[in-house]
Amino acid sequence: MTIVKLGIAAVAATVALVGVADAFELKAGSATKLVPTSIQLGIISPPDNICPGNGKLTAWVETNKPGTINILVVKKGGAVAGPYSVTTVKGANGIVMGSYTQNLMINNPIDAEYRVVVAGTPIQSNWVPLVAEC
Repeated sequence: MTIVKLGIAAVAATVALVGVADAFELKAGSATKLVPTSIQLGIISPPDNICPGNGKLTAWVETNKPGTINILVVKKGGAVAGPYSVTTVKGANGIVMGSYTQNLMINNPIDAEYRVVVAGTPIQSNWVPLVAEC
């Protein structure tokens, strides 16, 4: 009778552990899912906000492990551009980060705000302005 109880307890423990592994997306023989943890956006407007001029958009993405993740660039009240691939690598202090940079040529006046997002997740940057007058 004791062996039967031990067998039932072992089966119950195995089932419980499988349920916990599923809850954390940890499956036997597979790796942890790549998850974005934060995203930031920086935009450098043309010097003195005068156009034509050059600007730069840079997004920084942090993830739970190295890998490639897609981001979208969103204009407030307007278009969505992308997806753009960002490859993250493990760096100093265990931080896993990657960046995407786009050079901008501003030929027309602009007063807009942009943010970057990871589609299908709640991860998004703050709105960042891009201003230039012609």
